[in-house]
Amino acid sequence: MTSPIYSTNPWEKLNTYLSQHQYSQIFVLADHNTKQLCFPILEEKLQLNQLYIFSFEAGESSKNLETAQDIWTSWLQGGIDRSSLVIALGGGVVCDIGGFCASLVWRGVDFIYIPTTLIGMVDAAIGGKNGINFLDFKNQIGLYQEPKVIVVEPDFLHSLSQRHIKNGFVEMIKHSLIQSPSYYEDLLNLDWPVDVGNMDSWIRRSIRTKQEIVEADFKEKNVRKSLNFGHTIGHAIESYSLRYSCDLLHGECVALGMIAETYISHKMYNWKPYVYDQVMTMLKKYAPPFHPDAEQTKFIMETMRYDKKNSQRELRLSLLESPGKPRWDIAINHEVLQESLEYIQNL
Repeated sequence: MTSPIYSTNPWEKLNTYLSQHQYSQIFVLADHNTKQLCFPILEEKLQLNQLYIFSFEAGESSKNLETAQDIWTSWLQGGIDRSSLVIALGGGVVCDIGGFCASLVWRGVDFIYIPTTLIGMVDAAIGGKNGINFLDFKNQIGLYQEPKVIVVEPDFLHSLSQRHIKNGFVEMIKHSLIQSPSYYEDLLNLDWPVDVGNMDSWIRRSIRTKQEIVEADFKEKNVRKSLNFGHTIGHAIESYSLRYSCDLLHGECVALGMIAETYISHKMYNWKPYVYDQVMTMLKKYAPPFHPDAEQTKFIMETMRYDKKNSQRELRLSLLESPGKPRWDIAINHEVLQESLEYIQNL
């Protein structure tokens, strides 16, 4: 598995890698924001004569086949070949679609991730999953393919709003809940706003947690399914956000998903009341208002029927027997699911 370059000078190590691999051309993929804010830094740090860049509109709504076609067209017109390199410079969307497009053009060219958001650093860039949304469903088309290099440069976080920092913290909280009670304790009473200059230990811890799980189960046959905690309901809410233009971030949707799935976990496994209250109090700090109407709620319920984690159309969730004890492939009935959605609509 690809280990991230995370050091005081990641650029030196990246330049060493590039000097050892004589790529014919380098194609940088960014969104419009990272092209403006981060690409000039990349140009300065890399000791190269020319970088070709293509950018697209920032946001989850761009993670689709139309954008992928635009990317491929740009690359092919620019002369991409099997000896070329793609650098995905951006957050989770850029990494997801960048890895997807690079893995398919010419049956696969090498690619590198340089995540510029917290959620990209601790989640999207780690694990080898990449893909696009299709027909309003999250990540319906994709594949497993690891980047050659992952560069983690925390200085990029200074360009983010606190909302986007919180967006990434949701995935870090998930890591703590499924595997590390001590990490969970560290994040429990976090005061906002946080100082992005003092996040190194948390970032490293989350990267390590996800790496350990992925290394044990790359193709998600068992323990990697624990990383889906909060994501079945969260992805359905994200599909709702895309369909109805609600402008919810991935982490905000997952926060709502984790609250709903914690509610279900509590009902199924009879959590101690103080533990349940503690977890819920923490998660609610990261959840946005959520008030879909009856038609929209029906869409969310229907969307979950098509979740790729289901088996023979039976809805299955990754839950928590308690913090640090994940359980996966748990069949859930319609009534409990409906209850959990009603709960998060009344936070």
